Amino acid sequence: MRAMVAIFAALALPAATTQAQEKRVSAQESRMLLLLPYLENIAPVYQYFGWNTRASVETAYGGIAANTSPPSRGQVYLHQTAPLTYWRTGSALDAAWVRSSFPFFKNLAVNITAAAPAPGPFARTATFEVDTARCMAFELRHVSNDVGTPTLDQRQSVSGIYCPPIGTALDGALIQRVYEGIFARRDGRIERVLRGVNKPIPPELLRGERQQG
Repeated sequence: MRAMVAIFAALALPAATTQAQEKRVSAQESRMLLLLPYLENIAPVYQYFGWNTRASVETAYGGIAANTSPPSRGQVYLHQTAPLTYWRTGSALDAAWVRSSFPFFKNLAVNITAAAPAPGPFARTATFEVDTARCMAFELRHVSNDVGTPTLDQRQSVSGIYCPPIGTALDGALIQRVYEGIFARRDGRIERVLRGVNKPIPPELLRGERQQG
């Protein structure tokens, strides 16, 4: 039980590392939802951090971990820019970014095994190792130098980490499943953040929601 408490304490991010409006929220209140592979039967921890001091980016967060050693885990930020604001660049997705973004890794040796491509592609992935765990850092973000009015999905960006159970291959098929397991609320609907996925929204995410077509 003590190990489980420690895992979930590490999942919740302190307000000092983000915005001052931090609060825990329910799945029904969360701006994002997670249904990540090998973690489907564990309820995520969701938080809302509000807007940054410049009122340019709004942040939500979801984290989930299994009671294993080392824990299989997924931690994901949803960032949304203010209207009329495009994303101009992407996150580094390097060892320093992993340690600074997720307190669980703060004092651990993070070894990047495959670097992420430069910002530009919508989906970017880096792989890294921590002790015996092999993990991925990722970002789904529309980067553009356009001016005008971006759509809601262009304003939303997700970035995070995912570590599968030990012995599970972190291959392209699993990375695709991770991407497909990240959802955002858009105009009263639950939608996948990854574009072009022709699959229904899992029914377990729709329970307690207003019916959506």
